Amino acid sequence: MRPVSRFLRFVLASIAALALVVFILGNMCATGMLVGGADSFFFPIYLGQLAQFAPVVGIAAAAYPRRWLSSRHNAFIVAVAGAAVGCLSYCLVQERIAWLSHHAAINTRYAFWQFTPVFKFQMAWCWIATGALAMLLTLTRRTPRVLVAAAVLCVLAVVLPSPIFNFATHNQELTVAFVVPADPGTTATKSPRVISIEPPWLDQAGANAVAAHVLDAVRKAGLPGSYRVAEVTRCGTGKKALQIIVLNPPFPAEAQLPQPDGTELIYVSRADGWHTIPAQARTLARNTQIQGPKTGYRWLATYWIHTATNPGAFGGAIWPACSQDQSRISDSESPQFPGCR
Repeated sequence: MRPVSRFLRFVLASIAALALVVFILGNMCATGMLVGGADSFFFPIYLGQLAQFAPVVGIAAAAYPRRWLSSRHNAFIVAVAGAAVGCLSYCLVQERIAWLSHHAAINTRYAFWQFTPVFKFQMAWCWIATGALAMLLTLTRRTPRVLVAAAVLCVLAVVLPSPIFNFATHNQELTVAFVVPADPGTTATKSPRVISIEPPWLDQAGANAVAAHVLDAVRKAGLPGSYRVAEVTRCGTGKKALQIIVLNPPFPAEAQLPQPDGTELIYVSRADGWHTIPAQARTLARNTQIQGPKTGYRWLATYWIHTATNPGAFGGAIWPACSQDQSRISDSESPQFPGCR
């Protein structure tokens, strides 16, 4: 094959890859289909990382053997070859960039995000889909069948990643409500503190609605006494799950509470341990970790929530009603937990 023809392949495949990256990511961002519910902050980051893949696809298209183009199953073989190029490039390039960022001690939101399952899955999916589609459109005869197949693959590249990720990782929109006995003079309708670390963001109005539902569920569960919702936190995307944690004094030293699997689950701390309502609710392998108060600190308990989108955990502290005003909490008292917002 003449050098000019190979150069033309390189140019066409590179342009096709860039166009496909913009199309796939742009539609995922516009429709809220980015993996893990990632917000628009990450769109230019994804785009910048994927743009460097375009010349790699161009080189692969230019180097593709001409004799293979006459194969009976040429379109399928070309798409598989493009997907393989995307997979290999991700492993060699993207993972190397993440490794360099880690060892260079780059402490940014982006540097942290590179190590999350969400980022890795989104990037790998886009590299593989872009490679397959760009090679398919560049190296095959663009017959109606090929064009229809490419259009279907483009749509699937937009709509499939998020559901697949949620299913594979048991990701869910988990709301955790921490319930404590209402202090004398404190009404049960006092607005809870809100912690939300990722889309879909939970605002105060949403937290108040959750608190009203939680108090109704606690009453229906037959728990005696007056309670208030001290804090509501939400994380993850996918099916909805609600974990209600009722902290009765004396507060437990430490506990690992399995998260509900798309259901509503109440944990009640009592003198003889934790009780689950209902007792046979479906749970996941991920836990919400609770630790009791520490000497010299005013918080009632601290917690860590493990998620499918974060390689670690994020957490916070449950404060008594008199300490909800953060201006009254000294810096030495206030715990610093990664991921809180």
